[in-house]
Amino acid sequence: MPINKSGGADNKVSKKGALTLEALQEENDFYRGRGGISEENRSYGFKPAFYDMESGVVYPSKFANGHEAPMHVLDGLPDDVVATRLNDGKVTAVCPGVISGFMQRGHFYTREQAALATSQLRDRTQMLSDPQQHNQLLDAWEKFLVDEDYPGDLIRPVVGDSWRRCYQSQTDPELQYAPIISDTEQLNQRRTLQADLMKAANPILQRASQVLFRTDSLILLADADGLILDAKADDAVLSQARDINLIQGGVWNETTAGTNAIGTALAAAEPVQLYGAEHFCAGIKHWTCSADVIRDPHDGKVLGAVDLSGLTDTYQSNALDFAIMAARLIESNLAKDYFYSRQQVIEATRSMFEGWKTEGLLAFDRRGRLVRANQHAHQTLKQLGADLVVSPQCRLPALDVDLPLAAANAPAWLQQQLTLPIELKNQRVGTLVVLSAQH
Repeated sequence: MPINKSGGADNKVSKKGALTLEALQEENDFYRGRGGISEENRSYGFKPAFYDMESGVVYPSKFANGHEAPMHVLDGLPDDVVATRLNDGKVTAVCPGVISGFMQRGHFYTREQAALATSQLRDRTQMLSDPQQHNQLLDAWEKFLVDEDYPGDLIRPVVGDSWRRCYQSQTDPELQYAPIISDTEQLNQRRTLQADLMKAANPILQRASQVLFRTDSLILLADADGLILDAKADDAVLSQARDINLIQGGVWNETTAGTNAIGTALAAAEPVQLYGAEHFCAGIKHWTCSADVIRDPHDGKVLGAVDLSGLTDTYQSNALDFAIMAARLIESNLAKDYFYSRQQVIEATRSMFEGWKTEGLLAFDRRGRLVRANQHAHQTLKQLGADLVVSPQCRLPALDVDLPLAAANAPAWLQQQLTLPIELKNQRVGTLVVLSAQH
């Protein structure tokens, strides 16, 4: 079955080479309890499957009789990817580059990606703020500034951990507003670097701004450093937000702005809601905010955060649900673009991988993410001493065509190899690396 959309792979197995029955068991043990095994993600629509790095083909897991298997089984894989069998026909190993994972809605996910995708359901008991405790929290904050102590039953762990980080980094508790990048050229450069994130978020922010019309709330998109890339709200709300630089260009990581939903969500890598006194800095304590992080569908890296904020008298407990939903929708758009870029590379390199039988080939998408690798590539990389895991979750920043200066930081082994642009319909969609140990 030719792959339509694809995802990542398990680095642990790729380092070992051929996938075996023993390796499958090790994977199950490693991912048990994390959502990376069939019994834990089946209810979310994931089905066990295998991805062939060389051909770009996904094979659903099947028994030897051709029936779909509810777990990872090697016996139903075709002969061209099988490395060894027992006399009774049982498959014991497959060719290097065949990776176990899951299919969901036509997309291939590695075990790691499936685990990330199923980790969104969380225990909400410690997520929500309690506005009724505002005055008690103010007293606790003042006590904390004096002796780094507070009532353990009053301060939620996510807040206490953030306060300690702020204290240790010597963040000014009397800060009245976050710093801001006022240089338009510098801000535009930072926003350009996040073009993919902003493209994925724009329709979500636009729709959210319509829903939030006249609600005294604003929705914000920040990058991984806490820089606000975009802000949507009524003019009146934006005017109030401008007083503390909760607008485009404001820098809201914990170090610069203290405990706040954007910075604390990024630091904790999880959804965060904060009310009034839970903020670390005095000037922000009349605001309430809810945020969740946005992760890269390729490798789970935190790309930024989406935040819903307003003055404390606008507090709504469902604001956190709103932020979480917005983050998932943005991630969905990122995933669509990611899977589409992989399919473009598979289509554009089909003839290359069929025709070039003696060279080691690596095909990357335009952001430097590995899509395909033939059998010769595995051996040549070893000969080169290249520290590269042949996996769909591999990324080489030096091959990111949207970052022209990145090539200067290419690893030594890559600098000696032939690289060719991959084009489809007169558009560059990636980079082909032709490997040779003789260079």
